[in-house]
Amino acid sequence: MIVPIDDLEDPRLEPYRDVRDRDLRGRDDLFLVESKRVVARFIEHHEQVHSLLLSETAVDNMEDVLRDLPDHIPVYVTSLAGMIQIAGFRIHRGVLAAGHRPHHRELEAQTRLAGLATPGRKRVVVPVGVTDVDNIGSIFRNVAGFEADAVLLDAACADPLYRKASRVSVGHVFRIPWGIASNLFETLNWLRSLQFRIIALETGPRSVDLRRVDPGERDVLLVGAEAMGISDEVLAECDEVVNIPMASDVPSLNVSVATAVALHEWNRDLL
Repeated sequence: MIVPIDDLEDPRLEPYRDVRDRDLRGRDDLFLVESKRVVARFIEHHEQVHSLLLSETAVDNMEDVLRDLPDHIPVYVTSLAGMIQIAGFRIHRGVLAAGHRPHHRELEAQTRLAGLATPGRKRVVVPVGVTDVDNIGSIFRNVAGFEADAVLLDAACADPLYRKASRVSVGHVFRIPWGIASNLFETLNWLRSLQFRIIALETGPRSVDLRRVDPGERDVLLVGAEAMGISDEVLAECDEVVNIPMASDVPSLNVSVATAVALHEWNRDLL
């Protein structure tokens, strides 16, 4: 439903106001999405969509995306200059959307990822303590690109619904099933009960060359932030610890790059 907006103080625009500051403070159970491609993937899951805010020039460019939007969801339209004034930053494409954030209980891994209990080949990536939003977004894009089945984040990870994370993921945070492990140890035990093998990507005395471990039918890959890695307590819960062989003067890779390398190797039996 197209809703032209002339008054920039219109209260219906409140979710879009002062975007950068509100990203830091939270936005009252809403999250924001930007760019046509990311918003298009978001709209595929329209039960979460609160509204859209478009510039007048973006409406025609979004026609194919808006065709799939339910009529009851408002699409506010104003000038690009007005959008920039409302949001507080330069919006090059004139496309924003607001979504309803799921309650934290709905994000719990064992609820949200119950489908992992079904039989068959499955791959799950588990970022541990990855607080950088760019890395979280890149991990989701890697998971999509290498056709893994889900992402399971520990409670310390950055929010995948943060605007920059969803943008870096190119909208795959809305397509890839994901959940949060409020207690990582309990969640790993749950995965093991579903016949998953728990593998950590980490250096150390137990670690072996990734290429020496054959892909399994049901595998979980834990990846840690570059600075902190994966704790000894978590490693003790893992069935295997693997590493990516590196030049001696380059001890590690960025976590999203390492995840991509591992996922590619994981799929070697399919290539």
